[in-house]
Amino acid sequence: MHFLKRAACAVRNAFRFEGEGLTLGQKWRLALPGPILSVGGVLIHNVFIKYYTDIIGLSPSLVAWVYVIYNIWNAINDPIIGVWIDRMRHRPRRGKYVYIMRVTVPFMIISSFMMILSSPSWEEWVIFSVYTLLLFIYDTAATAYGIAYQSYMLIAAPTKEERIDVNIIQNYVSQAMSFLVTLIPTMLLVGDGKREVILPIFTVVILAESLFFTLALRGLKDDAKMYETLEGQHLELREIWKEAWQIIRSRPFLAYILFTIVTLGPVSFYFTPYLYYMDDVLNVSGVTASIVDVSTHLIVLALLPAAGTFIKRNGTKISVYWATITAVIGYLGLFFANDIWMAAASYTLVVFTVNYLKTAISPMGPLIIDENERTTGVRKTGLFNGLFSIFVVAFSSIQTVLFMSVIDWFGYVGTAEAQTESALLGIRIATGLIPLIAVFLGLIPMALYPFDKKKEEEISAFSNQARRGGAK
Repeated sequence: MHFLKRAACAVRNAFRFEGEGLTLGQKWRLALPGPILSVGGVLIHNVFIKYYTDIIGLSPSLVAWVYVIYNIWNAINDPIIGVWIDRMRHRPRRGKYVYIMRVTVPFMIISSFMMILSSPSWEEWVIFSVYTLLLFIYDTAATAYGIAYQSYMLIAAPTKEERIDVNIIQNYVSQAMSFLVTLIPTMLLVGDGKREVILPIFTVVILAESLFFTLALRGLKDDAKMYETLEGQHLELREIWKEAWQIIRSRPFLAYILFTIVTLGPVSFYFTPYLYYMDDVLNVSGVTASIVDVSTHLIVLALLPAAGTFIKRNGTKISVYWATITAVIGYLGLFFANDIWMAAASYTLVVFTVNYLKTAISPMGPLIIDENERTTGVRKTGLFNGLFSIFVVAFSSIQTVLFMSVIDWFGYVGTAEAQTESALLGIRIATGLIPLIAVFLGLIPMALYPFDKKKEEEISAFSNQARRGGAK
């Protein structure tokens, strides 16, 4: 009973905002557009990978090359889109950030749908070309949507505490949406998947995704009042390169970027390895894999409010250090697991570690932007997000490329009846050991991160004053 009371108190504290600020309902509305985008990313960058290797017949090495090209394109387009969004003016009739999100959604939906239409009967180079082109279209639209949403969220939720609350809600919604979007694909792709069954079901999933986008963006406030403190803060083009160089050289920026590339990106890529692990290493049915995945995420959701409270009390750096414990147990457990029970327990710890780390570092990027505004007098959200993307998004698929390359090197063949012992070892290494190494490497940039809890609170207070009390 005492434990239940403490858990209930943690839930209440995680979503409570004392004094002036966002209400619980406002936090939920602000949180919704982000998870819908991340769920689309799960479908594109996780589920479709196994669909293309096992159903369409594209080799893992060519899938890896698709993502190499994808990374290069990200490095080119993200900063351009970020600066463009920064310089765009709010227009009375159409707004700005919300308008951009609404315009980009159809491009993401259509390109997602066209990806499922690739046929195993096509030449492999045709499949490769179509997959690459559609991923190019999807990514460009998703980049504009993502930068617009992050910019919108930071002015609507100016304090560190509000952003952590919004991030926790995003985790809840993301897990619920991921359940809906990936439950059926998991059941179809683990075991003997058939394209004639998968096509109509994937179509329904994408239609549901479009409905979720519509509901999430409906009624979002995007009036001129939100942008009052940003008027007159636009940089001239000649100043942008100088500012960009100063940002890239700064210690907070480098620490955040390195940790995100080295640790958060690799550990966030866990669902695709899970599909291969359950299908080939443990050889379980799609129903069993779905039950384990759903139950795991329900357990993690129950723990997130307490995790959010812990993170608020201890600050980013200390909170990240604590994640090492669950990471070691979870990833080593996956590497050595020989039965579904050990694998399920280990997978639970892995999913918790991923969601905990995402929550812990969620204030880092916004705090860096706020601190730069405090010292320079100009808010450069689009430029920052563009620079984040050059390094973060450009390297976000490094784990995808690494995973596919490792299992390919160990002899994985998607269309084979059964995998060799070597291929199974490759899946274990790519699923368990490589992400664990990434966790340890991430401790180095985190040690260099200069903002302690006190500094984070000072920056948060400035942001709150600038957005709600008039810019200083």
